[in-house]
Amino acid sequence: MVGVRQFDEQDVIANALDVFWRKGLHDATMQDLATATGVQRGSLYNAYGDKEAIFLHAFDQYAEEFLEAAGNALAEGGAADRLRNFFDVIVVNMTGGSPPRGCLTTRTALDAAISSTAVRQRVQGMLGRLERLISEAISSAPDRLPALGANRLARVVVTFTRGLAVMERAGYSRKQLKDVAAAFVVVLIGGAEA
Repeated sequence: MVGVRQFDEQDVIANALDVFWRKGLHDATMQDLATATGVQRGSLYNAYGDKEAIFLHAFDQYAEEFLEAAGNALAEGGAADRLRNFFDVIVVNMTGGSPPRGCLTTRTALDAAISSTAVRQRVQGMLGRLERLISEAISSAPDRLPALGANRLARVVVTFTRGLAVMERAGYSRKQLKDVAAAFVVVLIGGAEA
């Protein structure tokens, strides 16, 4: 039937996301996407327009799922517990896959120098939403905050996650990343390491 997609869009976007995560926006090709999704290039062009449009769909889906997982991790306990749970989600997210796939947001931010304004805005928007989630979680924690304040502390935490992403790409293990994140929480919030 003309005008009706002959594929499962959620499957296509999930498979495209995997390609972008492994190769990056710049290095992924429409042929890579066609192969991974099982949908011919022409059909992908007809359905989405171009590679960047497919990426934006995939990134939006990723961002929603990631932010939900981050929000759940930040939901309970004191500020230090919330941050430790959050960092566990971050580290598992970037060390997942075989080989580990790294951090999609950081990979995209580094690709953004050669990408469009729309891609840069998506990355900035996602990082901004992550900052707000962290700020709200820290503000609503039952224990006392450092003098830095929730908003500034949240920006420091998000900035630190980008450093974790670089360390992961440099070959640090999941255990090493979790250890450094736990130490960061102690330095930031205080208290004993868990």
